[in-house]
Amino acid sequence: MPKSFAFTTELDHHVRDVHAVLTDERYWLDRVADRASATAIVEEPHGPGSVRVTVTDRSEPSELPSIVRGMLRGPLIVERTDEWGPLVDDVADGLLSGGATGLPVALEGRSRLRTSRTGGTYVDVQGQVVVRIPLLGGRIESMVHGMVRQIVEHDRIAIAAWLSR
Repeated sequence: MPKSFAFTTELDHHVRDVHAVLTDERYWLDRVADRASATAIVEEPHGPGSVRVTVTDRSEPSELPSIVRGMLRGPLIVERTDEWGPLVDDVADGLLSGGATGLPVALEGRSRLRTSRTGGTYVDVQGQVVVRIPLLGGRIESMVHGMVRQIVEHDRIAIAAWLSR
């Protein structure tokens, strides 16, 4: 049974600035630069002002919760893809997806940048997580749901730090 998620986070920076960061190759490469196990591939699928970023990261079983560790035969390789379209009238829409080798996990969703009431930016993220493992899938879906919330928060912090440099 899929587990849905919906999160909104806010940045103090204008939506044009946040979108500029999210479509900047240097930002994404900087995000993975200090992690030897991570890579980022950055593309402009729809020309300037759009971006598709695929981040791949490897975790050793010893770094994972026991419920996941018991199902793996080697390291867990997680892939996350974020795609952002151009900014039109201070709104940009995006897609996100993710999965992992060794686990039948799929994450799909949509994201949106929009102006907040204070002149900053709201980042809305909604989607669903599906884990196709009998009996344990629901527990892992809940765990992945929490991880998605953490990813959204880490993204907010990284964007704010990039803009405050």
